[in-house]
Amino acid sequence: MPGPPAAALTEVKVAGTTPMSATPVDLAAAGYVAREFYAEGKANRYAGVGGGAPGFAGGASLQTATVLDGGWAYRTRVMVRTPAREKFNGTLVVEWTNVTVGADFEFANAEASKYLLREGYAVAVVSAQRVGVERLKTWSPTRYAGLSVDVNACGADGTPATTGTSLCAGDPLSFDIFTQVTQALKQNAGGSSAPMPGLVVEDVIAIGQSQSAFRLQSYYNSIQPLAGVINGFAYWDMSNQLRSDQRVPAISVQSEAFAVLIGQWTTSEFTRRWDVAGSTHASLYGSQYIDAIVARDQSIIGPAGPISFTQWVQPTCTTLPPFTTVDVGLVFSNAIDAVRRWVRTGAPAAPSINFERDASGALVRDADGRVLGGIRLAQFTAPIAEQKAPNGTAFPCSISGWHRDYTPSELKSIYGDHGNYVAQVTNAMVKAATDGYILAADAVAAIRDAENSDVAK
Repeated sequence: MPGPPAAALTEVKVAGTTPMSATPVDLAAAGYVAREFYAEGKANRYAGVGGGAPGFAGGASLQTATVLDGGWAYRTRVMVRTPAREKFNGTLVVEWTNVTVGADFEFANAEASKYLLREGYAVAVVSAQRVGVERLKTWSPTRYAGLSVDVNACGADGTPATTGTSLCAGDPLSFDIFTQVTQALKQNAGGSSAPMPGLVVEDVIAIGQSQSAFRLQSYYNSIQPLAGVINGFAYWDMSNQLRSDQRVPAISVQSEAFAVLIGQWTTSEFTRRWDVAGSTHASLYGSQYIDAIVARDQSIIGPAGPISFTQWVQPTCTTLPPFTTVDVGLVFSNAIDAVRRWVRTGAPAAPSINFERDASGALVRDADGRVLGGIRLAQFTAPIAEQKAPNGTAFPCSISGWHRDYTPSELKSIYGDHGNYVAQVTNAMVKAATDGYILAADAVAAIRDAENSDVAK
C-alpha cells in the first residue's frame, strides 16, 4: 500500500541571514551540518482529529480521523541537522515546533539536544502552524516570502463551510504538513541533492513539548493510523490520553508543574507516562537554550522592545528567578532512546511511573510540600537550590516554578560534608538508571560532576 505523498523540499539560499529559531549549539563542533528547506505540497483537512483546546482533564479524541477534503496548497519551512554518514545512527527525530510564545521554538530539542548530537541522530524541526509561519514572514520578509499554511474556506466562526471565505481556525493543514515533510525526509530522495545526502533513514521518532505535544497527541490518536509514517513518539509535557490499540511506542514525560493541570491517564502495552518530581514546564537548562536563540534573533517583542524567553515568563511570577534545576532533559533523552530501542528490538520501555494522588486526584505531598512518587533525580533528592515546581497561579509562571541557589554555608549545613552530598547524588542517579528512567552514561556524568563540585566542602 503506497504511503502518503511527500512534500517537495527546496534548500533555502538567502545570503546574510541565519534561519529564525535555529539551534544555538555549535553544530560544526559536534560534527553536524545544518540546512533549511522550503517545504511545499497539497494537504488534506481532516474531521475528527480532536484539535482545539487541550482538555486537561481528559476528552482527547481516540478515534481515527477521516479526510474532510484535500488539495490545499501550503508552503512552509523545515530545519534539518545531519551528522556525517559514519556517525548517523539511522534514526530521524522530527520536532513539531511550539508556537505558544508567538514564534517557532524547539522546546523538546532544548532538553535533549546534547543527547541527540552525541548519539548521531538526524534532527528536523518543522514549522506546521500559522502563528510560527506568520512570525517567520515578519522577522525576515525576504527569507520567508510566500510561506503560507492558511485555508480560507471557513465560516465566520472558523469552522469548515462549503461556501466560507474566512480563515479556518485550528491549523487544519498542520497534521498533513507534518506527515508530508516527515515523509520527504524519510524517503530522502535525490542522491547527492537529497536533503540528507548519504544517509539512509531506518526509522522516525516524532517529538514535541506542551502545545506541540498536544498536537502530536492528536496526531497519534487520529492521524497515525492513516499515515503510518512515524515509528515512535516521545512527548515532553501536555500529552494526555493515548489510544491503546496501536502498536506504536509512545512515551510521555510529565513535569510536576503541569501534572497539576493534567490528571492521571491510563497507559497501555505500547504507551508510557513518566512523571518527574520537582520538574517544571521548561527546565532551567532548557530555558537557557531558548534564551540563547531569542537573544540572537530578537524574536520575542515586549512592550519596550526585544525580551528574552525568561523575561516573557517573569511578569507572571510570584517568586524569581523562574524554573527549577531538575534536569528533565535526562529523562526526556532516555524516553527518545527507549522509544528507539522499542521500535528496533521490541524491548519495551520501563513501566509508567506516576505521582501519588489522593481520592480527589490532587498530588500528594510530604510535610515539606514535596510531591510523592515519580522519578526522583538527584537535583530533587539532593538539591543545591531551594526550589518548587508551582509558582503562583498566573500562566506561564504557574507551571514554570522557581529556584534559589543555596549558599555555601547552607549546603554545608544540609549535607555536613562533600562525601555525603556525593553519596546522595550517587544513590539517586544509580536508582534512576537501574530502574530505566535515565541513561547509564548520564548517571555517570552526574555523579562525576558531583564529585568534581565544591558542594559542602
